[in-house]
Amino acid sequence: MKKILVLSTGDINGAYEAMYKVAHIFKNMGHEVVMCVKNKTKTDDFIKPYTHVQLSPVNKNLSLAERAIRKIKAKLIQPQVTVKKTLTTDSKYSFLSKDEITENINVDSLLKSVGFIPDYIFTGMTIDFLNSTDLFNIQQATQAKIYNITVDMNHFTGGCHFSWGCKGYMNTCDDCPAIPDESQKPVAKDNLERKYQNAQKAGFQIIAGSGLTLEQAKKSKIYRNQKTIYNINSLIDTTLLNDQNKSIAKKIFSLEEDHFYILTGAQNMEDPRKGFKYLIEALELLDQQLPEDVKNKINLLVVSNSINKEFDRVTFKKQKIDYIKDYRLLSLLYQATDVFVNSSIEDSGPMMVSEALACGTPVVGFDTGVLTNMVIDDYNGYKIPMKDSHLLAEGIKKIFELDKNQYAVFSKNAVQQVQEFSSYEYAEEIFTKILEQDDQKTL
Repeated sequence: MKKILVLSTGDINGAYEAMYKVAHIFKNMGHEVVMCVKNKTKTDDFIKPYTHVQLSPVNKNLSLAERAIRKIKAKLIQPQVTVKKTLTTDSKYSFLSKDEITENINVDSLLKSVGFIPDYIFTGMTIDFLNSTDLFNIQQATQAKIYNITVDMNHFTGGCHFSWGCKGYMNTCDDCPAIPDESQKPVAKDNLERKYQNAQKAGFQIIAGSGLTLEQAKKSKIYRNQKTIYNINSLIDTTLLNDQNKSIAKKIFSLEEDHFYILTGAQNMEDPRKGFKYLIEALELLDQQLPEDVKNKINLLVVSNSINKEFDRVTFKKQKIDYIKDYRLLSLLYQATDVFVNSSIEDSGPMMVSEALACGTPVVGFDTGVLTNMVIDDYNGYKIPMKDSHLLAEGIKKIFELDKNQYAVFSKNAVQQVQEFSSYEYAEEIFTKILEQDDQKTL
């Protein structure tokens, strides 16, 4: 049994939820696990919030005269305070890791919050909590083996979470497009170099969370020399997300059995990364191609907290559904729909791709994120070249035109793909290999 520490800023939604799953998987494997977070939301006992322990003042044993002298000196010798100019960035890159040099946490405080010295540390998104320098300090104090999981690109970039085609992370992050102010551009270069140095000195390893981030990590300056990079593909709990109720799911939601339901979604559909405009264009093309009686049987369901203002352009029957947090209800919704469309154009996931496949729902979407290696043409969906609305429409139409038996094969293949490459069982195999190979190195 190993002592496993999982580090994440939060424990709910998206990247934070992924690390919560990682913690659960290690617990299921019989290890002692603590997930330490800055913001605790869930009630699980193994999740512990980081608490900064205020160190005792060094002058507590000084005489009254010595304390008085120090107070006077402190007032007379005022330190020079340098006001740093706020870093301005292009929001689409999500350049959130602005400083990889300044220490953010106290290692002793962290270990007191955790309650043990970890053998292994797995990190995901730790924005506004800790950076690679903090992680280096933790490693030096504990000698734990560090594995960073690519919930996005941040672990191997100069600060951005999405590169939008920029290849700076492969070299030095010079001339960073995410930072428009020329005088501030060196921040990205300095960040990447510090991450690189921390990773080299402390032996950080990377684990991919999708087919796309696997390929990116292999090319990155920091991790391209890592011998083996494993890919855990979204981490799907198939006890919750499966196709066991697919035959009755439409009835549960009072949906028409002979209608075709297109599902799409994101927490925020107005985010340009989600490419909702390309889906709208694809649906407009479908509208032009299909006869009226057929169009009347097509429905669009959008799961989101907010939708793009262009939503009104969709001529098919449509319905917005508030973002669903209950996996049992979400599983039924996936099973009730006929195709999941992922129009993301810059994404390390999304998790909804693997979730839909797990529920036996074919997926059509652009070739990015987890879709890159989880969707196979003419097998469980269609992988579309980036931003090609015409082929996106064609992919949706191909699923629509499948007969009942053909669709059943696609559905079965979708479930099989998740079971083999994205399930908890698959992740357990990967984590077991990692722990065993490290044990062999120490023998």
